[in-house]
Amino acid sequence: MRPEASSRKRYPISVIALVYILLVSVLAWFAGSLSRDWALARLQAQGADRLLTSVSQMRLALDQYSYLPFLLAQNTDVHRLLQPGDSHQATVNRVLEQINLVAGSTALFVLDAEGRPLAFSNWREEQAFPLEPQRNEGYFQQAIAGEQGLELQFHEKPGHARLYMSAPVYTDRLAGVAVMRLDMSQLREQLAIEYPLIVRSPDDQLIFKTEARWPLSTAVPLQLGNGTELSLVRADGELSLLQSVKLDDLGWTVSVLTAIRPAQYRSRVVVGSVLGGGVALGLLLLYLRESRQKRRLQLERMRERARSEEQQRDIINTAQVGLVHIDQRGRVQLINPMAMQIFGVSVDRVRNQPVLRLLGEGFSALPLQQALEALGTDRFRPLTGLEVVGQRGDGNAFPMMISIRQMSQQPELGYLVTVIDISRRKRLEQALREANESLEQKVEARTQALEAAQAELVQAGKLAALGRMSASVVHELNQPMTAMRTYLAIADRLLENPEALRKNLKLQEQLLDRMALITGQLKTFAYRKPERIEPVSLQQVTAQVLQMFRGRFEELSLQLHYEPPPAELLIAGDNARYEQVLINLIKNACDAMSEQSGVHELWLELVEVSEQSLLFEVRDNGPGIAAAIRGQLFEPFFTTKEVGQGLGLGLAIVSSILRDLGGEIRVADREGGACFQVRMPRYAAVERDNNEVELS
Repeated sequence: MRPEASSRKRYPISVIALVYILLVSVLAWFAGSLSRDWALARLQAQGADRLLTSVSQMRLALDQYSYLPFLLAQNTDVHRLLQPGDSHQATVNRVLEQINLVAGSTALFVLDAEGRPLAFSNWREEQAFPLEPQRNEGYFQQAIAGEQGLELQFHEKPGHARLYMSAPVYTDRLAGVAVMRLDMSQLREQLAIEYPLIVRSPDDQLIFKTEARWPLSTAVPLQLGNGTELSLVRADGELSLLQSVKLDDLGWTVSVLTAIRPAQYRSRVVVGSVLGGGVALGLLLLYLRESRQKRRLQLERMRERARSEEQQRDIINTAQVGLVHIDQRGRVQLINPMAMQIFGVSVDRVRNQPVLRLLGEGFSALPLQQALEALGTDRFRPLTGLEVVGQRGDGNAFPMMISIRQMSQQPELGYLVTVIDISRRKRLEQALREANESLEQKVEARTQALEAAQAELVQAGKLAALGRMSASVVHELNQPMTAMRTYLAIADRLLENPEALRKNLKLQEQLLDRMALITGQLKTFAYRKPERIEPVSLQQVTAQVLQMFRGRFEELSLQLHYEPPPAELLIAGDNARYEQVLINLIKNACDAMSEQSGVHELWLELVEVSEQSLLFEVRDNGPGIAAAIRGQLFEPFFTTKEVGQGLGLGLAIVSSILRDLGGEIRVADREGGACFQVRMPRYAAVERDNNEVELS
């Protein structure tokens, strides 16, 4: 009963500690929140002051330039320039130049009623004058309507904005427009601001900024404890308070950024202080408690030790495994009932007897003998889970698992031998072993049957391919042979007409070329990997093949999209084989597109280049390739053309050539047409690999 009472006493202490930790954590969070809100409120007030100062300075700076268009509109030289037939442009240019230098604006110019520039303050600058006509600009349209013009324009890159102010010029009529241009970067330099400031247009374009990254991240709302809503953004890697105001007359949005790092630092300091104080107080209370508990535990340990020795004797006697207590000489001191049942002996018979006699006469397990010989010395090492054969008191042998461990750090207290009868487990293992052997025999028999079936399928596939090849070759050769018989019969009658006989023989020669082409495809299909790899220019190979198809392209009215690859780009192989690859792919594309009307287009593109290989793409806008037959495209004698149009070896030859050269071909998914992607090895990579093999 005492251990249970002690456990109940410790449980409330852990609950109190948990509650204390939670209380300190909540107090620290609450104090940190109050400190952060107070600091953020001060930063908000500081930002509002900065925003007001920024707007005031910006309006004051703009007011310095708003009078310039009206000043020009009243100038007599400007009036004279706007009179018909006047030639005072040089005089007005110098007047505008002087006013521009004094006022500090970017540029001043005068436009006539049609928006054509007549005078420009920056006339000395290269390519600054004449200006383009300005009649389509907003500020010109506003001034020509008799109003004060104001327009913001953006040029080149974000943040490079210009402000145009204009005023109508009246003589005896509305004769023109006076314009002032001010770069916003120049306006920014006039503002005495040392904090991040951002000015944006009504359509959220950047007008100018100071010490702030643009564009800003998405604003995140933050609500203080008093209900005040704040907006936070991440600028220059840290969170900042964003405060903005919109100028009603200009439509501009002026924003200032205030870093909240001081508020975060203050909050962390407060949280750390509260947590540190709470931890210190908790440690003090824990120390006082532990000091009082220590004296009580010392007395409790003495009582527990006595109870533990008694419990160990009870455990040994009631354990469900055999336990034998031996001394340093290996003699039995105590044996529990389970061990007596396992060995079939009594306490009196084995007490003070060597443990080897208990295990069985003639016992010779080497690890166990070594462990028993090392008893009472520093050489002893625990023995765990050793499977041996023991002997019962009636002489019957049985399998068992034995372990030997030291009772404590003091060898004089003896050793504990654990014995487990594993007869039932061994019987189950034997049954499982027999079942596995039976299963292996069945699997082996099934595997042999599957291998035989696979061999039959391979043979059937070979016979099917041979049948398709024979039918195609017979059909392809029969046509020219039949035609040759006809031409030979005709030739017999044309012996007296040499010219007609010559044409007849020419036709027979063409038929023989066609038969040679058919047998040549079979030879190419059976051709093996070339023994010698040479550098081949992809640009040269492609140019040679395209030259062959020039007539076919004209016949189809085909649009070719091709950009030659670099001349120094070399692939590994031989020129003839790569020509065969491209000829087959381009011929197939032309044949497919010839079956449909409309615009025929062919793309040859180099889409990828790496150190080891390159990827070349041949694509057309023909009828495409059905998904159901893509897996058979590269099989020999498979074709979608009508009988007599081909043997179906073109793509098979392409695949075989690329495989022998270390490349590959595949069909890519594209909408509208077929697309073949050919991967070719680069010559430099193949040469480097060969050198490494030779060195090794």
